[in-house]
Amino acid sequence: MHSRETEESTSRTRTYGYGLVALLGAGGLVFLASTCSDPPTPPSDGSTDSGTGPVATAGSSSGGPGSTTAPPASTTTSDSADSTGTPDDSSSGSTTGASSCAKNVVLMGYWPPTNEMLRPWSTNPRQNPGRWVGENWEGYGFDVYSFFPEFPPDGDPSNDSIGDDGAVGSPRFDLRVDYQATSADFWRLVDTYQPVILLTTSRGGGIGWEIEALEGGHGEGNAGGPAFDWSSDQHGAVQFPTQETIEARSWDAISTHRQGRTLPSQLPMDEILAAAEELGLTNVEINNGTSGNFLSGFLGLHGLYYNQIAPHNVAAGHIHVGFGLPVGDASALIERTLHVVLQQHAADRLECPAQRE
Repeated sequence: MHSRETEESTSRTRTYGYGLVALLGAGGLVFLASTCSDPPTPPSDGSTDSGTGPVATAGSSSGGPGSTTAPPASTTTSDSADSTGTPDDSSSGSTTGASSCAKNVVLMGYWPPTNEMLRPWSTNPRQNPGRWVGENWEGYGFDVYSFFPEFPPDGDPSNDSIGDDGAVGSPRFDLRVDYQATSADFWRLVDTYQPVILLTTSRGGGIGWEIEALEGGHGEGNAGGPAFDWSSDQHGAVQFPTQETIEARSWDAISTHRQGRTLPSQLPMDEILAAAEELGLTNVEINNGTSGNFLSGFLGLHGLYYNQIAPHNVAAGHIHVGFGLPVGDASALIERTLHVVLQQHAADRLECPAQRE
């Protein structure tokens, strides 16, 4: 399958894969309209590799049986209540800070290996049949939660074409590789968990661990509106992020940060680079461009926009994970990255999120 994200990772105007990125992304959300002029390469989310996981079916991108929260509105179907509920502000381990509030970290992913590497932090038993490891993770005082799609029937979106159900993901789990689903799920999740730290990820191309320095800024030369700054997701009746079909905050993000106007990463990029290189698992780079104009870039921009509008959020950014990077290596790299980010921010010194009404 010729993926947008993979192409974007090789040519950063760039269209990852067909022209999709991980929150610490469907291979990585990245995206520009890719020309597909290069030899076919595996997709990246702004495209990622695909992998298999414990879930072959089920999961819902906005509140279905595989969803981890109970969203006020859903773009997907739901069957039974498979939800693991919402975070409890009075829960144990992570209640730090002057007012003893929960300090949550949210990780998001797309195509494999990003969904696979994030499983230990999922509280959804259909996506993580093992033990949730996120409570007061490693004693830092933060509870860590992860959200990502599933790709039935085989867990491998690279077997399908961009826009096909097997590449978009099951409507029963979060963050399908689709603009409308990603917009709805992103805001439902951050409104519920109010992360003080937000890391998005997606599958990229040949660089194993690619730290994205910027997001947004697309559409230079585009005489049309903001929706057409983005490459088509080739899924459903509406294949672009139009004002009528995405959440209002998503529209504000893509209509404000376009045509050269970007947002910088709020991650400690140099420190992540050094720590990831020490592992010696793959090539590691800081990309001074963006995650592209497909779903990886769309997700990455959402993370930085959230950081800008949420006073309690102190760190956000996007990482592209290389196509073909073994899940074990990706898991080691995300853990090392998470250590670096959390070491920069003492939980008991961070402000509590505003109380949800």
